[in-house]
Amino acid sequence: MQKTNKKITFKKSYIVWTFFMISFFILLYFLNSSLKFNQPEDAPIGIVYEKAVVTKITSDTLSPDPDYPYIDIGKQYLEIKITTGENKGKIVSTINFVGRTDNKPVKVGTKLVISSYDDFISTIIVNYNREVSIYILLFIFIFVVLFLGKLKGAKSLFSLVFTMICIFFVFIPLIIRGINPIASSIIIVILSTMVTMISLNGVTKKTFVASLSCILCTIIAGLIAYIFGKFNNISTFNTAEVQDLLFVSTKTSLKVKDLLFAGILISSLGAIMDTTMSITSSIFEIKDVNNNLSKSQLFISGMNIGKDIMGTMTNTLILAFTGSSINILIIYFMYCMPYIQLINIDLIVLEIVQGLSGGIAVILSIPITAFAASELIGYKKAI
Repeated sequence: MQKTNKKITFKKSYIVWTFFMISFFILLYFLNSSLKFNQPEDAPIGIVYEKAVVTKITSDTLSPDPDYPYIDIGKQYLEIKITTGENKGKIVSTINFVGRTDNKPVKVGTKLVISSYDDFISTIIVNYNREVSIYILLFIFIFVVLFLGKLKGAKSLFSLVFTMICIFFVFIPLIIRGINPIASSIIIVILSTMVTMISLNGVTKKTFVASLSCILCTIIAGLIAYIFGKFNNISTFNTAEVQDLLFVSTKTSLKVKDLLFAGILISSLGAIMDTTMSITSSIFEIKDVNNNLSKSQLFISGMNIGKDIMGTMTNTLILAFTGSSINILIIYFMYCMPYIQLINIDLIVLEIVQGLSGGIAVILSIPITAFAASELIGYKKAI
C-alpha cells in the first residue's frame, strides 16, 4: 500500500514538473519572440565578423617597451586565411598594431577573430579566437561534475543551465520591457530556487523549507542593500557602466537606477541557497537518525551546524565582490589614498554594501532555516 502511494505521489510530481517546464518554455518563447527594442545609435552596421588563422608574418617590428620591458610593442604585417563565412579560404593582408593596452602579438597558426566593412578589402583584427579553449574548459567542468556527482551532478548542471536561461531570457527581456529590475530579479530568484531545489531533492518538506528560507533571505539581502544604498546615495548611477547603460537605454523602457540592487539579489542567491540547503538537509538527517529529538534540540543542532558554515559562506560573498575589483584596489593602494577619501569612493562603498548585505543575509539564513526546519518536522518523522 505504501509503495503504491509513493508511486502515485511520484507520478503526480512528474506530471506537475512536466507541466511547469512546458509552461515555462512556452512563456519563454512568447516573452522573447515579441521583444522589440531600439538598438543603440552607435551599433555597428554592415560589419562582418569571421574567424581566421595567421599563415605568414611578412614583417615584424615588435620590441620591448622602453618603460615596460616585459611588454612587446610594435607592428606585425600579416597574411591571414579566413576560415568561416562566404570568404572562407581567402587570404588577406593586414597590419597588427600591438600596443601597451591593446596587446595582441601573434605567430603563425594563431587563431583570430577579424572584421571588415568592405568584404575584407581592409581587415581589422578584433581579438584572439578563444572558442576552442573555452569549450575544452567547459567540457572539463561538465565531466568533473558528472563523474563525481553522478545523477546529482546532472541535476546540478540542469539547475545551472536553467538559472542562466532565466537571467538571459527572462530577466533581461523583462527589464527591457520596463519591469522594475528588483521585481524582475525576485522572479528569477523564485524560479531558480524552486527549480534547483526540486530537481535536486524532489517535492518534499526539505525542499519546501530550503526554498522558502532561500527566497526570503535573498530578498532580505536585496532589501538591506536597497535601504543602505538609499541612505548613502548609492545606485546604478554610481557604477562604472552607468554611462553605457544610459546610452543603450535611450528610447527604451529600461529602468537603469535599480539594476545594482537586482544584481545583488542574483549574486547573493548562490551562497544563500547553499547555506539554507545545507542546514535543512542536516536537520532532516539528524531527525532521521533520532526521531525523539524535540524542536528546540533540532533548532540548536541547526544553529551549531550553521555556525560552521557561516564563516566560509560570508567569506565567499565578500571575497567574490572584492576579487572583481582587485585591479582598482591596487591602483588606490599605490596612490596611498587617505582613508577618509578611500572609504567614501563610490566603488568601495558599492563593494562594501554588496558584500555585507549578502553576508548579513547568509548569517540570518541560519536561524531562519533552522527554525523553519525544526518547526516543520517537529516530532513527526521526516519524509
